[in-house]
Amino acid sequence: MTTKTTFLKTLGIAVLTTGLLACNGAEERKAKYMDEGKQLLQAGDFEKAQLAFKNVLQIDPKDWESRYQMAEALSKQGKIENAFKEYSTVVANSENHVMARVRVGQLLLLNRAVDEAEKMAGEALAKQPDNVEALVLLAGVQAAKNNDDTAIATIERALKQSPDDVSATLMMASIQTKLNQVDKAIGLLKQASEKKADSVPLRSMLAGLYAKSGQLGEAETLLASLIKLEPQQLQHYRTLALFQVSTQQLDKAEATLRDAVQQLPDNDTAKSYLVDFLLEKRSPEVATAELLPMIEKKPDAYDLRFKLANIQLGQKQVDKAEATLKEVVELDKLGASGISARNKLAALYSMTKRVDEAKVLNKEVLDNNPRDAEALTLRGQFALNDNKMPEAISDFRSVLVDQPNNIAVLKLLAAAHLRNNEDELARENMEKVVAAAPSDEVARMDLAGLFMKAGRQDQAKQQLEALIKANPKSLKGLEALFKFELSQKHWDKAQDVATQVQQLSDRDATGFYMSGLGYQAENKLEASVEAFQKALDRKPDAIEPLTEMVKSLLVLKQPEKAVAKLQQVIKQQPDHFVAYNLLGGVYLNQQKFADAKAIYQKALTIKPEWYSPYRNLALIELAQKNQPEAEAIYRKGIEKTNGALELVDDLARLIHRSGNHEKVLALYEESYKAHPDSAVAVNNLASYISDFAATPENLARAEKMAEPLAKANNANLLDTVGWIAYKQGKFDRAKELLLQVVEKAPNAAISRYHLGMVYFKLNDTVNAKEQLQKAVDGKVEFDGLAEAKETLAKL
Repeated sequence: MTTKTTFLKTLGIAVLTTGLLACNGAEERKAKYMDEGKQLLQAGDFEKAQLAFKNVLQIDPKDWESRYQMAEALSKQGKIENAFKEYSTVVANSENHVMARVRVGQLLLLNRAVDEAEKMAGEALAKQPDNVEALVLLAGVQAAKNNDDTAIATIERALKQSPDDVSATLMMASIQTKLNQVDKAIGLLKQASEKKADSVPLRSMLAGLYAKSGQLGEAETLLASLIKLEPQQLQHYRTLALFQVSTQQLDKAEATLRDAVQQLPDNDTAKSYLVDFLLEKRSPEVATAELLPMIEKKPDAYDLRFKLANIQLGQKQVDKAEATLKEVVELDKLGASGISARNKLAALYSMTKRVDEAKVLNKEVLDNNPRDAEALTLRGQFALNDNKMPEAISDFRSVLVDQPNNIAVLKLLAAAHLRNNEDELARENMEKVVAAAPSDEVARMDLAGLFMKAGRQDQAKQQLEALIKANPKSLKGLEALFKFELSQKHWDKAQDVATQVQQLSDRDATGFYMSGLGYQAENKLEASVEAFQKALDRKPDAIEPLTEMVKSLLVLKQPEKAVAKLQQVIKQQPDHFVAYNLLGGVYLNQQKFADAKAIYQKALTIKPEWYSPYRNLALIELAQKNQPEAEAIYRKGIEKTNGALELVDDLARLIHRSGNHEKVLALYEESYKAHPDSAVAVNNLASYISDFAATPENLARAEKMAEPLAKANNANLLDTVGWIAYKQGKFDRAKELLLQVVEKAPNAAISRYHLGMVYFKLNDTVNAKEQLQKAVDGKVEFDGLAEAKETLAKL
């Protein structure tokens, strides 16, 4: 009889044996997948190789060699970010994996993280001092740090280990080229290419050096040889075609691209390159004629259909572009291209002010795929335009979960936070933009502006200096730094920046104009006149320096010099209407009304559609208390300038002072009819209705008219919408809007009055008194001041 102990021992042996068999099975499967992956990687089937290595990792997540091989497969597919993550995981977990460190170092060096790359090279060489790729990496680091002699010594060491190594040869040639030893580099590459006639990298670099040294025939021959070596590689055709375009051989370039289409008949990208060439170097019509048969032969070539839609949009053939995109929707239904076509259609509808149709399509996409980045971005933009900041912020954040470095969306999110009065969050997102795109000049300047707004001047300056360090010839960056130094009253530093701009070009006037502005701000007016003259010497027709020179001369009480300068300019440039206008201003300043009038009329004979001379002629009449004549000039100017809003405003104020509100309303009605899309024209009419024609019907019309103003980030426009709401008895809505207004414009007395009246109607005596007192204390005349004082007295 078997005892319990014997039975358990037997059972234990059985379990152990089963476990060993299971282990052996797992190891066999791992080895099988590993071999399979390496074979696929060698054969160039990188996607399947990746899957094979992934199978190994499912069996053993800590198989670091397999993870490294998967990173290699990802890298070969161009998925560099994912590859970098996998390489880094290997480095973090396997202290002896040399090649993972080399790959991480190579990618860090490509991204100019030189010190981190050097650390990886050091760790790799500590394990394998003669590893050629690690030595090449170290040489690259040394060259990046301008330690060229050390870099050459390191690469010589690598070549000693492996004389024919391609990467070492390329690095040596690269360093020689950097040291202007192009002939030596060419000799080295020629010798290496003879030994390795099938090496594409060697031939590619040699072709580049031939082109650099003006040996164009040799360069073209080499580039053509790459196609013979690898006829299925589209990039070789494209490189040759680009070279031929750069050497003005357009017919040859077209033949090269047509050859690519013929040799790679199933490659839509090859067709796309040909169409792009025809579009840029021939004409949109030729490109379209080439594209249409391609689409007819292959109806599901959706990328080509999208290219056709883009060409049609570029030709302003909106209807045709819409039809093309609708065809994709019809053919692909809810496939990836069908969804993309819906997104493009929605953007097209939005662009052509068919917002409701755009929103319907946008909803359709998001109902099908709630995380579609393009659709979420568009919906966020709709919310931004509708002033629905929380919804916009939510959508933009959703996109960034999957695409954290999407620069366009980061900028949109920053804009939404800024409009939502969340300056710190706006700043954080702009910092992410700058980190992801350090060469984005506009982003850096926006970030500098946000730092300035927060009172963090040092950080603002750091951003501008970083911009200029990256691009010392950035005129925008230098101008921004100049304005910064002026705002801080750092006069000498501002002049240093102006000098830098002067050194960019001997012929450009900008640097001297900036210098003049700097002296003007410092109240060194004589020096400013001299600088403005230097600007005009370089650009005689420049308006800004001439205008500022006249201002300086008038402050210096030297009108005769201003007149002489302007007469000199007019003599040299008889049609310089700005000079005439400035001369009229000098005469007006001297109260020489007849001379000023004659000059302004001369300006109008040159440019009758310009509003400024009409305004100045009216001022002459008003200075002489001739109001009817001034009104007549304003009306003539409004007619001749197609309703210039500046003249409308001036005339409205003039009539308003006489108390003729009906006449002002009629003037604003005409202006609104002429400019229905102008926020200023809308605001003028809606605001005046709310103050002087506030019947229920008129207020309802004003409310509808002013709806778009509520979306603006402008205190004056928001004030109008809030005041209309107050007049309609919608006090909560009025309060919400007017609180935004006083936050944006705390010193606007009329807005304090408006908010105070809202609180008064809401029986909030404390806040009403506070706001009305601020309005009255502002010591500013405004319509409603009497009511503000009267209400304050009641309280």
